[in-house]
Amino acid sequence: MLEWLLGKRRYLLKQDVTRDELRRLRRLLWQAELMELGQLDQLVKWTRVFVAEKHWEGCEGLVVTDDMKWMIASMAGMIVLAYPDWYFDSTSTVLIYPTTYVARVEPQYFTNTYNATLGGEFHRAGQTIYRGPVILNWRDVQSASQGPNEGHHLVVHEFAHQLDMINGPSADGLPPLPATVDEGTWRRAMKAEYEVAREMVSQGHRILMDHYGLSHESEFFAVASELYFQMPETLAEYHPNVYVLLRDFYVTELHSFPET
Repeated sequence: MLEWLLGKRRYLLKQDVTRDELRRLRRLLWQAELMELGQLDQLVKWTRVFVAEKHWEGCEGLVVTDDMKWMIASMAGMIVLAYPDWYFDSTSTVLIYPTTYVARVEPQYFTNTYNATLGGEFHRAGQTIYRGPVILNWRDVQSASQGPNEGHHLVVHEFAHQLDMINGPSADGLPPLPATVDEGTWRRAMKAEYEVAREMVSQGHRILMDHYGLSHESEFFAVASELYFQMPETLAEYHPNVYVLLRDFYVTELHSFPET
C-alpha cells in the first residue's frame, strides 16, 4: 500500500503544471498573486498530492467540491513551501462543516486562568486532532480566501497545530525547526514574546495578537502563523521579533499586500 501511494505521489509530482491549474490556484488563493512562478508550480504539484491522498468529508449535508479541496489544500501547502516533502502524512482526513459546529469538551484544569475551561458543549470554528482529522468550517475558510481578513485564517491555524505536533502529541508551540535555526534559542525567544504579550494585555494594552493566542504557547504559535501569512507587514510592525522567528521557520515571505 505504501509503495502504491508513493508511486502515485511521484506520478502526480512529475506531471507538468497546466494553465488551468495556475488559474484555479490564483482564483482560490489570494496569496498566489504574491508568489513567484516557481513557487506557484511547486504549490500546484503539492496541492495535487494533498487532494489525492486525503479523505475529504462534508458534515451536516455539506457537499465537498473539487474547488473546496483545492482551496483548503493550497492554503495548507502555502505554509510548507520551504518543506516540499511535508504532506501532513499523519492527517488522513479533512472534515468540513458548513459553519461553526458544536463539540463536546471534557473539563480541564490548568494552573493559569487563560487555560481554565469547563466541560460541556461548545461552538468550534475548527480543530486539530493528533494523528486524527483536521476539522474546518467552510464559512471561515472562504472568508480567509478573500484577503487579509484582519489576520484570521482557520486553515493556517489548524495546520500550524499539525506542524507543532510533528514533535509529539502535546502541542507546545515548537515546530520542527530547520538545521539553520538553533532550537533552544528559538524556543526561548518565542516564549519570551509570548510572556511579553500576556504582560502587556494584563496591563491594559491592546496588541495585534488576539486573546486566544495568549491562552497557551501552542495557540500563540498558531495565531501568530495566521498573521504571518495574512498580515505579515502588520505583524512585522507590531511584533517584529515574532515575525523574525516565524520567518526563520516558514522561510517563505509574502509582501506587497493589496490595499483593503
